[in-house]
Amino acid sequence: MPPEAYVFFDVDDTLIHWRASWREAFARAAQEAGAEVHPAQAEQALTTAFYTFYGDYLRKHAPLGDERAFWLDYNERIFTSLGVAPKANATWAAKRAAELLARPDSIALFPEVPGVLRRLAQSGVRLGIITTRPRAAPDLETLGVLGYFEAVFDGLSTGDVKRVGSPQFARAAEIVAAAQAVGWHVGDSYEDDVLGARAAGLRAVLVDRRGACRETDCQRLESLEPLPDLIGARLTEVER
Repeated sequence: MPPEAYVFFDVDDTLIHWRASWREAFARAAQEAGAEVHPAQAEQALTTAFYTFYGDYLRKHAPLGDERAFWLDYNERIFTSLGVAPKANATWAAKRAAELLARPDSIALFPEVPGVLRRLAQSGVRLGIITTRPRAAPDLETLGVLGYFEAVFDGLSTGDVKRVGSPQFARAAEIVAAAQAVGWHVGDSYEDDVLGARAAGLRAVLVDRRGACRETDCQRLESLEPLPDLIGARLTEVER
């Protein structure tokens, strides 16, 4: 009998894709607040914010776990960096951007995701989430797949970003060890997902939907469709 398996997933660009454009939403909100901001400027500000102070705001809001408060606070800091002033205007723009990105058609599952999750669950594989999102459950519930996941480790529940040595990976590794299972993590970032998984003792699968990482030292998929067969084959190898 094959050993038990536990597969964790990243969320954005792995399970979910954004139909709405963050750069367009931030540029529009800034313009409506009276600042001349172009989408390229908004994109640069979003990238800089994520890599410089996103984690600070997760840690700030983790004690109460209020996702809306996190986004309004974090967004306001971004709009201030874009020159939206006075503070009242930056506060308004933060709310406006959140509204634009919260529309029902802003996100969707990649087409193969429901079938892949169903096949894995039906084969007895236990599933979880590891993500830097502040809260993963609301969107997963809205899209009808939250029930597949036994454990959800996100930014506000762990108080940190997902990276090598982060609490998300540590908690996932503890669950895998307690179940005496074989553990995987599936995500779209080599630095955050692959290296983070390996450091925690999990096997890594890179989802490279755009074919940008053809030369890599890990298992690479351009879609999640082959994942159930891959997991099944690896479990058979372990059993032998």
